[in-house]
Amino acid sequence: MDIKASWTTKDVALSVHRGFRVIGLFTHGFLAGYAVWNIIVIYVLAGNQFSTISNLLQQYKTLAYPAQCLLYFLLTISTVSAFDRIDLAKATVAVLRSFLTLDPAAIASFMYFAALVLSLSQQMTSDRINLYTPPLENGSLWISDEEKEILQPWIVINLVIALLVGISWFFLSYRPQLDHSEELMFNGEVEEYPDKEAKVSS
Repeated sequence: MDIKASWTTKDVALSVHRGFRVIGLFTHGFLAGYAVWNIIVIYVLAGNQFSTISNLLQQYKTLAYPAQCLLYFLLTISTVSAFDRIDLAKATVAVLRSFLTLDPAAIASFMYFAALVLSLSQQMTSDRINLYTPPLENGSLWISDEEKEILQPWIVINLVIALLVGISWFFLSYRPQLDHSEELMFNGEVEEYPDKEAKVSS
């Protein structure tokens, strides 16, 4: 009768790591689709050549805050998941080498981090959109004829974020099993067995 060996701490760590990797893969795909949907909605509401900026502000203000929070949440999980695939225990030179050799996990990590920083840089604009009232009303944070000047960089940055997360998702989905951290954990586990066998034989 086979007796199932008890789980070690390393077995639990690997199981949790693999589970988070699966969640991360789902998050990467969901984030890519959500970012594309978000930028399409923004461009549709803004109109051709940003001719209906006021319509964008009126229609999108109820979505601005929850949309930004969801984007930030998904970007955070995706960034952690992407960096979790890199063997950060290696020296800095080895990590830089992975970037120079176009390692998919390293490139995706950099792109997700860049998208996260860009998303945070536009938080103030998203808050202003959420609190939008027509410029002629008292207490409005918006000034007439300056709406396009304020929103155009915000729209462009959202487009860049959509491109970054889309390309990152492509890199990770191309090799979904690529995980340098897990390779390091497995190698450490394999190296332990020869020592154990030597002790048993002695």
